[in-house]
Amino acid sequence: MPDITFRRIRHHDLSKVQTSLMGPKKVKVGFPSGKADAGNIKKAIWNHFGTKGGASGGGWGGPIPERPFLTNAMRDNRASYRQGMKISAKKLLIGATSLNTVLSKLGIKAQGDIQTEITSLSSPPNSSVTIEMKGSSNPLIDNGEMRAAVTWKIDE
Repeated sequence: MPDITFRRIRHHDLSKVQTSLMGPKKVKVGFPSGKADAGNIKKAIWNHFGTKGGASGGGWGGPIPERPFLTNAMRDNRASYRQGMKISAKKLLIGATSLNTVLSKLGIKAQGDIQTEITSLSSPPNSSVTIEMKGSSNPLIDNGEMRAAVTWKIDE
């Protein structure tokens, strides 16, 4: 006769799960409305999407090539966000954490990933005129203000 073993199943109080899932449902990362000033939002838009230069705005008056740092950071770190959410989902289901805590951790991680992308992005490079004017070859960093303005907020 085969040896049969039984595994004990833990039961959890589902009312805790329901409570842990109440509240805000998303986190916004980058330059969310109400958290970033207009100047940094403009710089981020000009650099992320590029400009035609001149009257269309951007940089030193010349065209700015597209440098999609937000898209790059989200795409390059998608697997780690999914893994973090998978781990967090288990904790949410047993009532060991709250959705607010999960979203806060995700926001902090994504903020750091965007800031890292701003620091490391090197292509397309600055023009020689831009390098001379700002004294730096890093395309997305002039004085570090835009990178420092990257933040997150939990939203409904």
